[in-house]
Amino acid sequence: MYLSQYRNPPDLIDRMPDTSWFTHAQIFDDVLVVANPSTASFILKTTEGLIVIDAIYPKVEMFNAIVDAIRDIGWDPREIKKLVITHGHFDHCGCGKWIVENFHAETYLSKIDDDFWRDHPFFPDKPETWKNFDIDHYVGDGDEITLGKTTIKVFFTPGHTPGGLSFAFPVHDKGVTHMAGMWGGSNAPGSVKGIVTYFQSLDHFLEETEKLHCDVTINNHPAMDNGYAKIEYAKRRTSHMPNVYIIGEDGFRHFCQLYRYLCYDKLLSLADEHS
Repeated sequence: MYLSQYRNPPDLIDRMPDTSWFTHAQIFDDVLVVANPSTASFILKTTEGLIVIDAIYPKVEMFNAIVDAIRDIGWDPREIKKLVITHGHFDHCGCGKWIVENFHAETYLSKIDDDFWRDHPFFPDKPETWKNFDIDHYVGDGDEITLGKTTIKVFFTPGHTPGGLSFAFPVHDKGVTHMAGMWGGSNAPGSVKGIVTYFQSLDHFLEETEKLHCDVTINNHPAMDNGYAKIEYAKRRTSHMPNVYIIGEDGFRHFCQLYRYLCYDKLLSLADEHS
């Protein structure tokens, strides 16, 4: 069911640097989403400051959009303390340089993907996408990133990239605690070996998020989960309306099968290429 509705759009890469519009909404008491036409950044509010998860494309306009969105909902961007990155692709490391320079945020990524980002630039002819800031803390499977009373649990989920990470963390809706799961790298790799790794990572992610009773999906490419419509809904949501990001534990597991279906699609494409 999810495959036809949420498959990655074919022009995703072309839309990554698009600064023609941005959108944002506070989707939980303590979560803000900011997105351009391709990619999303999430800001978590903790008792001791803000955590940014992923940082969109490396353009100063993207950085300004994140900062302006934080101000717009009444938070203070000067409270940014940490930048946590799912994987070493330019559209997720993105504005990290400006976040570090302006707010002295501590940075988190796997060492494998820090090296990957440095040694294998996605666009060798676009220096703005190359590695341009240091990672302070290398994290991996089972690690925790804590600020104030908020802890992000880290899972090592290679496949989309060699050192991709996924996360789980508590969120609050009208004071009620829920657990969000964020799969870090959505698009399936282009080799059978890579797809096997991706499947193994997804199984690990599902096993760990089930233990945590995850009932909220967070996606760094909003097209994957009808995210732009959900952002617009969140902007207009009134007190009697449900939070559409809360889908229940069964819904969470069901949604995550999308990533398996993407792999099946890629396997069929590889089979057609070799038939």
